[in-house]
Amino acid sequence: MTLVRALAMAAALLLLCKSPAAAFDLFATHEVTVQFATADGKPMANAEVKVYAPGDLTHVAKTGRTDKDGKFEFGTDRDGLWTAEARVPGEVARAMVRVGGRNEQHGGPSPFWLLGGLGVLLVIAVWFRVLQTRARKRG
Repeated sequence: MTLVRALAMAAALLLLCKSPAAAFDLFATHEVTVQFATADGKPMANAEVKVYAPGDLTHVAKTGRTDKDGKFEFGTDRDGLWTAEARVPGEVARAMVRVGGRNEQHGGPSPFWLLGGLGVLLVIAVWFRVLQTRARKRG
């Protein structure tokens, strides 16, 4: 039971802690940073941002706010021409970002391999725990 309690406590701590990885998108293939500015060149701080996926300008794919420097980061799940739009009272700025390319190499393993590996480790841990319990009952 100690292992189960330790895992539950670790999971609870991870859920309660806020970290930079909290915004990490597991299925994102690219991380994009866009910086918005007003017509006179000043950063659009705390602007409302809407991001549209390639080929679909009717549905918002992601939303958020820019930082104090007018920067906004988002993960993309596919290649193509992404559109980001930032709004502050009296100003609208748009940016189009081409994501991916023919000669581009993707780094790191697929998220599906990562999730599959974690699933296998979970099965091994449960199997080990069952074997431990059986051994205690016999001995």
